[in-house]
Amino acid sequence: MSEQQPTQKKQNIIRFPASKKERRRLLRESKDKRVRLVGTLRMACGWLLIIGTALFLLTNYQLFSPSSLRSFAEYAAAGLQRREGDITTINYESGAFSDGALFQNGLAYADSDALYFARPGSVTTMKYSLGYSSPVVESSEDYVLVYDRGGTKAALAGSAGPTAELSLSSSILTGSIGRDGRFVLVTDEQGYRTAVSVYSTNGEEVFKYQSSEYYIVSASLSPDGNTLAVLAFLQNGVELNTHILFYDVSSGERSADATLPDALGIQLCYAENSTAAVLCDDGLYLVRRSGDTEHALTVAANDLIAVSAHDNVMALATRSYSGNARFDLYTVRGSKLAGPYGLDEEPTSLAVSVAGTAVLSASGVSVYGIDFTPLWHNSDAVGARRLLLTDDGTVFAMYTKNTRLFTSHSEQSEEISHAE
Repeated sequence: MSEQQPTQKKQNIIRFPASKKERRRLLRESKDKRVRLVGTLRMACGWLLIIGTALFLLTNYQLFSPSSLRSFAEYAAAGLQRREGDITTINYESGAFSDGALFQNGLAYADSDALYFARPGSVTTMKYSLGYSSPVVESSEDYVLVYDRGGTKAALAGSAGPTAELSLSSSILTGSIGRDGRFVLVTDEQGYRTAVSVYSTNGEEVFKYQSSEYYIVSASLSPDGNTLAVLAFLQNGVELNTHILFYDVSSGERSADATLPDALGIQLCYAENSTAAVLCDDGLYLVRRSGDTEHALTVAANDLIAVSAHDNVMALATRSYSGNARFDLYTVRGSKLAGPYGLDEEPTSLAVSVAGTAVLSASGVSVYGIDFTPLWHNSDAVGARRLLLTDDGTVFAMYTKNTRLFTSHSEQSEEISHAE
């Protein structure tokens, strides 16, 4: 019996062309409408991707410049870097700092070489090279302003990096930042005594006032960003008077000029949209945008111990000559002066926020509510150079080489029921 050979089944194989051109032709000429539609959409998406990439490169070519690539490498390296330390400590990259401010959930601080954004646990999230001789740091909710006092450079940065970089022709005397990120720089001008300018978040100058008549000391934007309050001096013969000038940022028009005779202005804080708090050598003035003034507190300059202003709130400590307390604490919130609240120890630093006021003394840090209610004290927080207070009541104590965080739940923190 002869063996039967198994019959081989024919394979139903359709060989697809190797040529891309031929494959595209088959898709276009397919009898199935769905195949033709998919082929057309595929080709359209390809061309849109090419056009979109070209437009992105044309509009963002600066991202690929050598300086931008170098900055991106620095940010990436800083973001991956983590220093040893617990979540209550921020160690400075260079072991020192010149100035710092609260920023988002951490700290923005600067030395002469760079600006750093850091979070508890010594996690550095951004590093921006500076090369400033005397950096000053101011912050809002979403932006950080850093400028070189006495120099000509300034920068505005967000969490992802700088949004504005300025190199001016005049030296910077002082600066401030508004809630929306717009910032103010006061400069020493050639041909004029001083000038004040307001810049947008991308560094565009939106307002400028320069004067050969007034010497501008400082300036601050109102909380809504519409009005600029300027603290300036005007010499009238042998007299030196302080003037508070109010300007509409959009129109550039002056809306008021309040005069404080025989007073030497020290610091200005725009407390609310209609009122600025002005600290002078003879006390505290509340100046309305209408030009009305109120001498709210009389205190001699040599009795003024410490001052702090943050986010349109001001706190000041003075020597006391009444009662059992040796020192008095005051705050300005909105258009009202509150205090005095008696302190037994001399404050070395103050910090203020919507949560209350933090007072540093030789025995540690004490935190009070907005009505001066004593909340807690920590004896471990001594020797700090300055304090910062968050809106949730956390104290950032800035030391020479690091910043330490203290709360009511920290070790050594104790509740207090009376002034210390």
